Amino acid sequence: MRIFYPFLIVLIFFTGISQAQTFTRMQSWGLDFESIFWIDENRGVIVGERLIAYTEDGGLSWKEVLQEFDFRFNDVILLNENLGIAVGEGGRIFRTSDGGKSWAAMQSGTDKDLLGLEKTGENQLLAVGQDGLLLQSTDSGQSWSSQNAGFTTQLNQIAFQENGLGLICGNQGWVAKTQNGGASWEVLSTGITENLNTIEIDPSGRIYTAGEGGTILYSLDTGKTWTKVLSPVAVDFHQLAISPMDQRIVVITGAENTVIRSTNSGQTFSRINTPTQGVGRTIRSLSFKPQLGVAYAVGQDGFSIFSNNSGGSWAFRMAGVRNNFKSVDFKNANFGFVAGEKGQVFVSSNGFTTLINRSLPEQTDLLSMDFWNTGFGYVSSSEGKMYRTSNTGSAWVNVSAQTPESILGFYLFAPSVLYVTGTNGYMARSFDSGVTWDDNIATNTEEDLKDITYFDFQVGFAIGNKGQISWSFGGNEWENLPKLTDEDLNALAKLDSNTAVIVGNKGVFLKSFDKARTWERFPFPQEVDLLSVDFWDTNLGFVSGKNGKTFQTKDGGATWFEINSETLRDLNSINYGDPDNIYAVGEDGTILRYSCVPPGDLGEVLGSVSTCLGLSTYTIPDSPQAGSEIIWRVDGGEITSGQGTNTIEVNWTLPGRNAVLVSRVNFCGAGETSFLEVQVSEIPSNNTPVTGMGAVCLEEVTTYSLPNRAGVNYTWTVTGGELISGQGTNEIQVRWTSPGLQSLFIVQENFCGKSGELSTPVQVSTKPGLPAEIQGEALVGLGEQSYEIPTLPGLDYRWTVSGGGRILSGQGTGRIQVAWESEGDFELSVEAQNACNFGPKRVLPVKVNIITGNELNTGAGNLKIYPNPSFTGNITLESEQLDQWTSVEFFTSSGQRIREKSIQKGDTFISADGLPKGLILIQLTGPKGVIQKKVLIL
Repeated sequence: MRIFYPFLIVLIFFTGISQAQTFTRMQSWGLDFESIFWIDENRGVIVGERLIAYTEDGGLSWKEVLQEFDFRFNDVILLNENLGIAVGEGGRIFRTSDGGKSWAAMQSGTDKDLLGLEKTGENQLLAVGQDGLLLQSTDSGQSWSSQNAGFTTQLNQIAFQENGLGLICGNQGWVAKTQNGGASWEVLSTGITENLNTIEIDPSGRIYTAGEGGTILYSLDTGKTWTKVLSPVAVDFHQLAISPMDQRIVVITGAENTVIRSTNSGQTFSRINTPTQGVGRTIRSLSFKPQLGVAYAVGQDGFSIFSNNSGGSWAFRMAGVRNNFKSVDFKNANFGFVAGEKGQVFVSSNGFTTLINRSLPEQTDLLSMDFWNTGFGYVSSSEGKMYRTSNTGSAWVNVSAQTPESILGFYLFAPSVLYVTGTNGYMARSFDSGVTWDDNIATNTEEDLKDITYFDFQVGFAIGNKGQISWSFGGNEWENLPKLTDEDLNALAKLDSNTAVIVGNKGVFLKSFDKARTWERFPFPQEVDLLSVDFWDTNLGFVSGKNGKTFQTKDGGATWFEINSETLRDLNSINYGDPDNIYAVGEDGTILRYSCVPPGDLGEVLGSVSTCLGLSTYTIPDSPQAGSEIIWRVDGGEITSGQGTNTIEVNWTLPGRNAVLVSRVNFCGAGETSFLEVQVSEIPSNNTPVTGMGAVCLEEVTTYSLPNRAGVNYTWTVTGGELISGQGTNEIQVRWTSPGLQSLFIVQENFCGKSGELSTPVQVSTKPGLPAEIQGEALVGLGEQSYEIPTLPGLDYRWTVSGGGRILSGQGTGRIQVAWESEGDFELSVEAQNACNFGPKRVLPVKVNIITGNELNTGAGNLKIYPNPSFTGNITLESEQLDQWTSVEFFTSSGQRIREKSIQKGDTFISADGLPKGLILIQLTGPKGVIQKKVLIL
């Protein structure tokens, strides 16, 4: 499971990170490819002029072997997926044991050029070359011995079959044959004198050879007789190959971007169209992928094409420019210029994916370049030569200065106002776009001045050889600043209106914060010659140097991190297109692009998704890589070991739904985050109380519960009751069967362990019994009478009058006051109530007779109660004689007393609020009697 958390990791500087990412080669090498060999459909090796390259993605991209070779390789062969041999000029033989990624020199015993190589047996190899040279190895290329076959002509290529049949072709139509694996040789007569450069044998034994001036021969009898084939083009052929899918298909490559093809076993050939990028280039080598119809052809100046149909059609793969580039200048992320030797200038609008030639009208080696925008700029050379363009190099205007010095640096105030520096302390300026130059400037040095810049229209500085830093206010007179080094200073960059940096040989990095007036040397990680520097802002910068070295900083040069350029070619110039795109150019047509993007995703996090508090281990299948770090984060725990590796140990400290998260982080940021959700458990706690009624009634079914925790089993035990459902879960139902104080017991258990026993008391009650006899008069007259019974704790009492009167007070208690209002035979009853409902009724028969007396004047005539009805539950009682009563009581319609208030002497009104909805009875009591009123609460 993966999710992207852009906020997960704040990128900081990781001390020691090197090779944060790699540069991408935008064009091929400007060096000749001489031979290509495919190990399988994805892995292949190219050798050539001072170069070995390999691919692991089927030829989509090629990587330079990072070893220095100062000669030309001519042929290469891989014996298996690991072992291989490459041969070249001066008798050089190199051997690989890792599929072409690294090579070791072998002793050949000769200084003659080796031109061809072939496997002749399981561990046997044969190399051929100059002056009839034959070298043989019987131990997979580790040692070599010369075979004296008496040959004197140059031998160009060799072919062998498993049955021991082998042939060699050479100059002046020369072919030799062996039928015993090379133990002895027979020179054959071909009847021609043209040089033969390539030879092959198909599975049936048919032999083909081709070479100079369009020469093509084949033989059906192992070389006894030869048939010459008419070629559709008269160019020198260099490589012949037979399709592994169909032996009738023969493909030959050669000079002038030539590919010819036969589909009838060499009887006739036709020329095949090839990409126009190869015009004028020689295609030197051709190789089919094993068991496929996919062919690759390579040749002059890093040219490469491929075919997916056994050579029937071809597509462009890559091509190089034979040049040592000196300067690069980008105006945005994708639009830029590159310049180098022979007046060559190229422009690109797609980040150097393709190049447009905008070269000068003369072949002078260009030393520096500066463009004001995408159209207007300058280039410079030796002897004061400078050219200007205003249309992206479509046309160039000569704006040379009258000086023998080489122009090494530019600074443009505006398109028309510029300063230049050069050899022997030369400096000049122009105010008319280079039409005229003023070199009447006192530089006070004879050191070569490599570059110049200004902070404003007054303050500027220049740098040069032997630690030279020149400073000026105004630009007419220049001051030599104290040297911090004697090393040559090669490049500068202005970071803002006050800050600048300088780089030089042996890792010199200088920085100024006061408009170049004073300088400080900062440490640099390697003593490499730094040739170029560029900063995007005050923090983000790049340097490049010799042997392909590049470094990046994100803190203004305080710390540096090496970026793998994947080349050993000197990188003479580096330049930002935007903060995320950097371009570097250099020797042998090297053009590189670095796009700063975060790394990709990591594999799935592996480990337990359900665990207990304590230690657990988590891992990912991906391993740490140079240039990035693996950063883990844990929610609900702490990482005890393994941060930065692909395996960590976690101490889980919080139970619940937690997570393990991991990202790969490099210099550019964090990639996609992989995460694993982890349910962390603990031994269940018995500190949480059981939820449920602690006082219940006999035969009542009651629910009890604990919080529901995943993975927990609950074991319940009941005394005085029956557990009727829920055993094993967090919630049960119990029917209580025995009165008295009973208990619930619970034990919780999960895979982490078992809790202690938790107990909960439960009081089981029954309904109340029959109340005692009612005490009070059974024969009464009209008026008030008191009745009572003995009471028991915890019980309420409900009194009922069957008729003839009403209960004035005491409802719910053991004593009531009844107002008998009509004569007759009635019943007064009482029943006890507790949480288990009402018990049986006790009944007292009451006979009411007429009893005479004077009615009390209660003064109720002027009593006002308002509002009535009340919609708020708030009412007011008002009367001028209100204080003739001493108290007021409020009852529900069922006789339940709600509240009671006292009436003080002099009170004329009294209020009550918050009365419940329904019919409310109001009873006023005083020395002269009792009255009742009704109020409706809505």
